[in-house]
Amino acid sequence: MSEIQQFFEEHTLFITGGTGFIGKILVEKFLRGLPKIKKIYLLIREKKGKNIQERFENYFNADLFHVLKEKNPSAINKVIPISGDVMKPGLGLSDIDRKTLINEVSIVVHSAATTRFDEPLNIAVSINVESVLEIIKLCRELKNLKVAVHVSTAFIQSNLKIIEEKVYPMPMTYEEAKNTIQIIKRRNLSKENEKRFTKILLQDYPNTYVFTKSMAEGIISETASDLPFCIYRFPVALGTYKEPFAGWIDVAQGFNQFLVWLSMGYIRVIIVPDRKDVLYIVPADFACNALIASIWDASNKINRSSSTTLPVYNYVNNEKNQITKGIFEKVLLEHGPKYLPSTAVYFPDATLVKSKRTFNILSFFVHLLPALIGDIILKILGEKPVLNKFYKKGLKLSKSLEFFMETKWYFENKNIQATWKKLSKDDKTLFPFDMETVDWSHVLIEMWKGVLKYVIKDDIGPKSEKRNLRRYYKLMVIHRTLQAIFFISIIWLTWKIFF
Repeated sequence: MSEIQQFFEEHTLFITGGTGFIGKILVEKFLRGLPKIKKIYLLIREKKGKNIQERFENYFNADLFHVLKEKNPSAINKVIPISGDVMKPGLGLSDIDRKTLINEVSIVVHSAATTRFDEPLNIAVSINVESVLEIIKLCRELKNLKVAVHVSTAFIQSNLKIIEEKVYPMPMTYEEAKNTIQIIKRRNLSKENEKRFTKILLQDYPNTYVFTKSMAEGIISETASDLPFCIYRFPVALGTYKEPFAGWIDVAQGFNQFLVWLSMGYIRVIIVPDRKDVLYIVPADFACNALIASIWDASNKINRSSSTTLPVYNYVNNEKNQITKGIFEKVLLEHGPKYLPSTAVYFPDATLVKSKRTFNILSFFVHLLPALIGDIILKILGEKPVLNKFYKKGLKLSKSLEFFMETKWYFENKNIQATWKKLSKDDKTLFPFDMETVDWSHVLIEMWKGVLKYVIKDDIGPKSEKRNLRRYYKLMVIHRTLQAIFFISIIWLTWKIFF
């Protein structure tokens, strides 16, 4: 066995957030790459009328686990569902389940459920801050705690140009946040007024997600310095690059959702100040491998008998083998026509602009105006008007990603680089995460094919590629024809008015 495999041997893990996209990939890798793990307790909450057993029964039906089922099907039996909820006091654990965790768990992986960027402050605090407080309480009770990792975001300080591998001062204490939430409730603010109030509160922070993630890190640093904690950060995760196979993804949210709407023809204007700017994205399987290696490395750094500096790991694509927005655009233009989604409603031809002012002007003409006219036509035809609704969703999605698309950072990642160098040859093969080896063109193509297959549910193959190409050029002809009619109309109108 390799060094990392030996470290995890006979350890029992407790994982929160394991039912999400990254959580599933992490659980799959734990089971497939660390065969000597003893157990994994997986926190699952009731959702949409389904109890945890019903949700757990569907958990391993995902294509992601097919390779594991073929190679080591009995490994699945190591995963035990635990009923709970990170938004509830005590994580919603029963007394019996809590005692079980206290007696058996030695490694904790805390990854709170992914929240929307625009989540109301009280929800974001509950998920990202209060859950951390509950995890710290639990860790203090564990009899054999070896290491605990808190999964955070690389964009922890969006107002800084350099993000170091350290914990930054909290933007607000938990007590202050609770008092603020109480004020909002007592004043019975409308949603719009609550959003305005929250925006004033956030100041340089782009959204409640980053704001509360920063609070959570600060709480760990201030209240759990005597515990073997570490913090792991990563930016936007795409689909899998290599493991267990290329292109797996089960949800389109954030940046991936943006790409879906772009490919469907809904989003036609994008703010890109400079095509040379770096896109901060990583393959999901590499991110999970780096997380596992960080846990191993942190366990060697932390001395529980004394207060030590909290280890922080920034896993990002920095300096070497960067992917820029220009490269991303080139790959999309070159390969996009073959992978047009069946749900595309119009020709995907977005205009890149450098300023918000230009964006707002063009957005009116290519987003809002066509949506309003289209809805009028739909009403005349007796159909339900939905285009303006799509326009609002697209605009909301674009605004939520503005800080990501427009802000420039430099991420310190010395700890991650040092961890990679420490790995043995076997561990580098078992848990690859070296960003220098990434073929970005391959990553983007496989990621998008995964979105088509697992999210949009399209067929993937040579026949579909030919069909997509025909549809792509058909939509292009329609688009160019409408463009020609529009410009001819403008010229005709100008001639009539002035000449």
